[in-house]
Amino acid sequence: MSGPLCYSADDAFDLGGRRALVTGASRGIGRAIAVGLAAHGADVVALADLSNPDSIERCVEATAESLGGIDILVNNAGTAHASYVEDTDLSTWERVVDLNLRTCWLLARAASPHLHAGDGGKLINVASVLGLVGSRGESAYVAAKHGLIGLTRALALEWAQHNVQVNALAPGYVETEMTRGMLEDDELARSVVKNTPIGRWGQTDEIVGPAVFLASRASSFVTGQVLVVDGGWTAQ
Repeated sequence: MSGPLCYSADDAFDLGGRRALVTGASRGIGRAIAVGLAAHGADVVALADLSNPDSIERCVEATAESLGGIDILVNNAGTAHASYVEDTDLSTWERVVDLNLRTCWLLARAASPHLHAGDGGKLINVASVLGLVGSRGESAYVAAKHGLIGLTRALALEWAQHNVQVNALAPGYVETEMTRGMLEDDELARSVVKNTPIGRWGQTDEIVGPAVFLASRASSFVTGQVLVVDGGWTAQ
């Protein structure tokens, strides 16, 4: 061991006193992460209005004022689509790419002064296994999630000097409202189970532990990485 630990085993995952902003926290993975961070001691605010850059900056500043700062930003809000490229209109492309990528960049930029000011800020981008591999009929979503992983790596390099760790989560197929259409399609639902080595869909609470890890002191030497939580999907 090269040096002493900067924390005890007991407080490695303690988020007491940490201030977190989570987007897309009204349901699904975002809600589970927000609840999980709070359960580990963090003060958590959910950001609702992601419609334009000015509203994002105002909401970030209001959150920082309310909490006294921002130590953790979780970019979780996202949307998907299901159409082949020739059937995807420009408005769909823009909507999907804007929320899954552009908004994450805007939030990171707005929150950067607060993350830099603290003691070991954390930015967690919720990407997807489709940010690592391709998929038919989801070109805008795949492109946006690949871009989000690229953004994660770029910001990790830029912000390392400020002791801010920037990482991504890449969930596999998890039962949420966004995947309800797939779950209700028996053939698609069975295909996911068949192609997931663990043999089932993931649950939202199974994303909480990885998120808490990335938000905590336990990941103080982890940055620019993608933590894949997919039941083995991408190991094949």
